Amino acid sequence: MTLKARAMEKVERAGISNYSFDEDVLVMCGVRYTIDVCDCGEADCDGVKLTRHLAAINRNLQ
Repeated sequence: MTLKARAMEKVERAGISNYSFDEDVLVMCGVRYTIDVCDCGEADCDGVKLTRHLAAINRNLQ
């Protein structure tokens, strides 16, 4: 399963339906997130880490 597919599964499992993808960036409820591999090692970890996309945050602060 690709990282993008795992991210989509994570979002849908959380009950969020207002999301899309722009290239490899997740856009959820108007906020952009980068999708990274999580290797924390926790037993219940799904292997996906979502981080706010900094380019969008910096653009809004200017």
